[in-house]
Amino acid sequence: FCPAVYRDPILTMMERHYCAHPLLPGNSHPSPEGIKRWAVSQMYKFCVEHDLREVWAYLWENWYRKSRWELWSRSVYPEIPILKTTMILESHWRRIKHDFLHHFHMPRCDLLAWILIVKLAPTYYRK
Repeated sequence: FCPAVYRDPILTMMERHYCAHPLLPGNSHPSPEGIKRWAVSQMYKFCVEHDLREVWAYLWENWYRKSRWELWSRSVYPEIPILKTTMILESHWRRIKHDFLHHFHMPRCDLLAWILIVKLAPTYYRK
């Protein structure tokens, strides 16, 4: 009931909704209630724009209504789980190593700082 062309955008959106937390800066509201409102609104608008009534019904019933949201959303908890935080940091440094430092075995601190400021930071500002 969900056309293949919309599956990846929906999964990407759900991943952003899962990862949103008041302690992490981003595109969402800085409160758990605001994050839920933002996530539900964003998904609902996407489904309406693409005429995905059945998909919205499924997502609401199984993922976005209050009792289900509390099971999978990270924003309902006051702290960020340490395992998830570790995974975020590992992913961040893996990206730095593979995208920017793959030509350097042991870069000097000034080179590393330059790469972080000039190469990596703009990619985050664009997001």
